[in-house]
Amino acid sequence: MADLRDAMHLYSKDVPTTGEVAKLFGEEKGLLVCRPGRFIRPWFSVPEGCYALVTRFGQDADHPSGSPVWPPGFHFGPPWLKVMNLVSKQSVVFNMPVKGCKTQDNVTVQINLSIVFRIMGDEAKGEDPSLVRNFVYKVTPRGLEQQLKDACEEATRTVARSLQHTEVYGLRTDMSGKRQKVLQPEAETDMTDLEGDQGLRNLGGSSDADAAASAANKGSDRADAMRRGLNDQFMPQGVAVSDVIITDVLLPDVIVQQMAEKTGIIAQNASQKMNQEYEMLTLKQTEEVETLKQRKREERDKERQSGDQKVNEIQVQLDKMKAETKVRLAKIQQESAVTVQGIKAEGELKVSKLEQQKLAVLSEMKAKANAEAQKTKAETDMFEMEKASEARLNATRNEASAEEAMARAEGVAAPYVEARKQFETRHKQMKVWESLAKNPQLVISGEDNPELNAILLSDAIMSDKPASGDTKSSVLAEMLVMQRGSKVMLNLAKDTEV
Repeated sequence: MADLRDAMHLYSKDVPTTGEVAKLFGEEKGLLVCRPGRFIRPWFSVPEGCYALVTRFGQDADHPSGSPVWPPGFHFGPPWLKVMNLVSKQSVVFNMPVKGCKTQDNVTVQINLSIVFRIMGDEAKGEDPSLVRNFVYKVTPRGLEQQLKDACEEATRTVARSLQHTEVYGLRTDMSGKRQKVLQPEAETDMTDLEGDQGLRNLGGSSDADAAASAANKGSDRADAMRRGLNDQFMPQGVAVSDVIITDVLLPDVIVQQMAEKTGIIAQNASQKMNQEYEMLTLKQTEEVETLKQRKREERDKERQSGDQKVNEIQVQLDKMKAETKVRLAKIQQESAVTVQGIKAEGELKVSKLEQQKLAVLSEMKAKANAEAQKTKAETDMFEMEKASEARLNATRNEASAEEAMARAEGVAAPYVEARKQFETRHKQMKVWESLAKNPQLVISGEDNPELNAILLSDAIMSDKPASGDTKSSVLAEMLVMQRGSKVMLNLAKDTEV
């Protein structure tokens, strides 16, 4: 770590464009000023996080607002209007070791410092922007580095000369610049309420803790004093130191070994005394435990005897209470049986009464229902008879009206119907005559004797050849059932009609 701190420097750098300046300020430690190039364009830009100094033909040019520092953003201007310097607004941590510091007892030590500073010129914080030009042109990063080294070495050696080598550790501060606390857990603990010999607890280490606290108190204000001195020197030049941190104090190895051996001896003595105290406390606690056990055993035996006596007394009372309870229980059971029988008899009596009342109510309701049913039936029959009589009367009247209407209609239509019937009868006779005229087997007889006509007809039939397998007997049988009395006899062939 010492080699890295030795290699750290504050410097400036030429860059091609303004776009990569912000990245370089964040990555490269110690870079404070960048000098960007300029393209031949009618505009240029200023990045955030830095102060921009612009020149015209090499001469400083103020912003139109009058400020020597140009704000970040996009600006129009001819190629000869150029961003000459970009200065970081970030806080920079400058680490430096101060070697060869002599303490009050002439021991050489190394003290490592971290200086946190920033370049002034922010108008938002009420600072003068012209301080940026003063830093770039007069102080420069290299000059600031050399001045910081000289001022810090002088202040550090002065502080180291005022302290012993055993007190020089009190100068160390943490990363926030605050003095480290000296941890003294044994000194801050209240020892009055602890068991054991208080003399054994005096381990001989309180003097070392007091020495460490005294050293820390001596070096508590050294960092703030150095910061105030550096600000008095560098603020007029445009540099504000925000913190001075003493990160480490390195003693020679021999001194460190001696201090470690001394600390080991003190710790060993303390361990021996603590072990002795522990053994004494253990013995004392063992005796107290045995005494307490004996006392508790005696108290337990006494309590056991007292408990047995109380148990006997309570057992007698319990037996007496059990006998009394049995007597009371038998009495209560007898009274309960009598009460239950009385309740049961009363219940049965009430049930009988309710049954009789129920039967009476049912009989009464049944009689009423039968009377109402008969009455309703009589009324229904009467109504039905009345309606049937009315219906028959209406039907008779309607039938009489219909017959009367039919009679009137027949009287009116009788001449027409008679003429039509005569016409139909004549028409049918003409059809019969036409059929008879067309029948070739027609037999005509002029006799009025039916028997003679039957013989003539039979002879005519038998003289022809039967059309089917019929015999003479079958033909004569058919002739007997024929209609007799007619003067015209018809042929019985199957393909002719009468």
